[in-house]
Amino acid sequence: MPKFGVARKYARDLPRYINMLHQNNIDAYEMGFAYGIPSDLSDEVIEISKVNNVNLTCHLPFWINLGNSNDEKNLNYLLSGLKIAEKLRSISVLHLGFYGGRKFSEIKNKIIFLFQKILDISEIKNGKLGLEITGKQTAIGTLDEIIEITQLLDDNRIIPVIDWSHLYARNNGIYPYTYQDFVELLEKIEKKIGYKPSYFHGGGIEYKNGNEVKHITLKRYEPPLPYLFAAFHNLGYRDFTFIVESPDSIEDVKLLRQIWQSPEDFFDLIPSKKAKDLFGFGVK
Repeated sequence: MPKFGVARKYARDLPRYINMLHQNNIDAYEMGFAYGIPSDLSDEVIEISKVNNVNLTCHLPFWINLGNSNDEKNLNYLLSGLKIAEKLRSISVLHLGFYGGRKFSEIKNKIIFLFQKILDISEIKNGKLGLEITGKQTAIGTLDEIIEITQLLDDNRIIPVIDWSHLYARNNGIYPYTYQDFVELLEKIEKKIGYKPSYFHGGGIEYKNGNEVKHITLKRYEPPLPYLFAAFHNLGYRDFTFIVESPDSIEDVKLLRQIWQSPEDFFDLIPSKKAKDLFGFGVK
């Protein structure tokens, strides 16, 4: 069964927060390491998460930039993230950084080199690094770029993190929009990487000129997650984690669970400004 969770900055009140998540039927929590990667996570926190059935993952600092020249610092970030993922037996999510005025083709080999070096020196077997689709045109991380890096590394410790809100914002709210859009995207990803992706971000997003502006409630249905969830059902997606990023993520997770149970009941709430009425959603 899918796990639905929230993203929040890592803080000292973890035990209390994890208990609160359990009370609200939240079963995943992505810890945001906004102020640096902790050298270790206490066994107490890990035990509390297990007792409360809250799956812990993390997000590495946003100042990681694999396109710049500070290779030693970047290598340390990646290795630290992989070690924490190993202890949690889960995933450390990261953004790849910025183009810095260059094309992806000009910095791709360097990114591959850094990841390969970490994978070669690390003895970690279960931890994973998740490469996230980003929401700004200046940031490395289109869907095709994430897929290409994943393919070139060809290591099960490197996986794509599909952020549906960021993908939607980068396409200025035009794509993906229909049920068929989501089906085609999922089938494309599966074909390229050889398996069903299993870790997602999503929620509502405000955007402008192909860039994310801020996260908003998913009740705006931009992107239209009911279509995505219908595609999940029809393509056999059952075992995945979906992290909601929004100002009121706990309440949005509760709504998302309802959507998961019956996506079709929410189709009429999706704004009709785009291709829905022209192309249909094709659910059978």
